[in-house]
Amino acid sequence: MTLVLYRKTLLSKENRKKEYWIPAFFVACSALLGYAFQTIGLKYTTATQSGFITGAYVIFVPILQILVERRFPSLRTWVAVVIVLFGLFLISQNNRSLDEILESFVFGWGEFLTLIGAFCFAIYILMIDIYSKKVPVPVLVSFEILLIAVVSSFLFPVEISLFANGIPIQFDFKFWLGVIYTSIFATIFTTQIQARFQKSVPPARAGVLYSLEPVFSFFLAFLVLHERLSLIGIIGASVALFGIIFSEIGKWNKPSE
Repeated sequence: MTLVLYRKTLLSKENRKKEYWIPAFFVACSALLGYAFQTIGLKYTTATQSGFITGAYVIFVPILQILVERRFPSLRTWVAVVIVLFGLFLISQNNRSLDEILESFVFGWGEFLTLIGAFCFAIYILMIDIYSKKVPVPVLVSFEILLIAVVSSFLFPVEISLFANGIPIQFDFKFWLGVIYTSIFATIFTTQIQARFQKSVPPARAGVLYSLEPVFSFFLAFLVLHERLSLIGIIGASVALFGIIFSEIGKWNKPSE
């Protein structure tokens, strides 16, 4: 599917340069490792805890930005990071009481693997910021997706043997519909948009903006699945949204970025 959509870009001699392949390779590896650790971590932890811990990339991104690019996010961005992370925590604890939160939130093997995945996602965001300014976006995205598709295809039999738990996989219409949707809309289109526009946004603030994902998830779940947020979930979504607005408003946020 990747070859079909990006055949002109991938087959062009001008685009098959070493300077393009190496950045795409590192970008693809960081994304693939992020998805892998997050997925494997879900085997040993709950979706609630996984969602919150994955959101920890909002903390890792500004730290990596300092270490790698020697760029220091503004104080406003740091404050926004803390606010958003607290909001994500409240969202992840939707429909749970305070006693349940204190009793069941533990940090084990699954949480550790998910945290590694969050760190890989932070690296991915930083690499997009660096390489999207040096490599043409269509070239970077096409090679990135191609490498992810090739490696994932080779690892698919291994994943089935290790994590399927004897559950048979049915290659029916729903399976291929899911593959097409996640490949085209959830991967190719979103990655293209991210790589194209993130280069104009500092990595730390981009990480804060990406953390709106669970807020949109709950909004769509409300519209499509008629799910409801509890009071703590509503507060969490409001806090996260406030953190986003706080990070984007104010003249004193711009010079230090």
